[in-house]
Amino acid sequence: MDTIKFVIENYVNEEFDYALPTINIYINDRDLIDLISEVEHKLFTADRKTIVRSSYIGYETVNFERFHREMQGRKTYPRSVLLTCTCTIPECNCIMADISIETKTVTWSGLKSPWLGGATPNAFMEEAEAQALGWEPLSYAELGPFIFDREQYFSVLEEIISEIQRQKL
Repeated sequence: MDTIKFVIENYVNEEFDYALPTINIYINDRDLIDLISEVEHKLFTADRKTIVRSSYIGYETVNFERFHREMQGRKTYPRSVLLTCTCTIPECNCIMADISIETKTVTWSGLKSPWLGGATPNAFMEEAEAQALGWEPLSYAELGPFIFDREQYFSVLEEIISEIQRQKL
């Protein structure tokens, strides 16, 4: 079974000289951003020696309520948003997944970026309609499905939410 943890870390934008506390996701002790970057690097370049970090960050901690809903599978869009764009707006660029909550497990499957892969659909569009317009999603098939123990998953989710709420006091 896969393991998950949520960690508050600063996203530092050196170009504009600011830092944002974000909730980063680690699966099996690997940063989800790095896992996504590796897949995109393979898709975008022939040179696989250099890993290019993607333009994703975790949720800003100020958006912890949306993060909490999304991680519970209570999604805003057709899939739950896992990572947002470095501009912090999920509608700009993001990574989404289907989150299925069962009696003993939580499964993340079907990882996708709704913005990469041809004609750009919008986040409110059903996938079949976007594909009819020429969108072909990048394949993140080598990632997942991720299957987490439900108890462990919700325990770390509630821990990070509590930590953020304590910091706000």
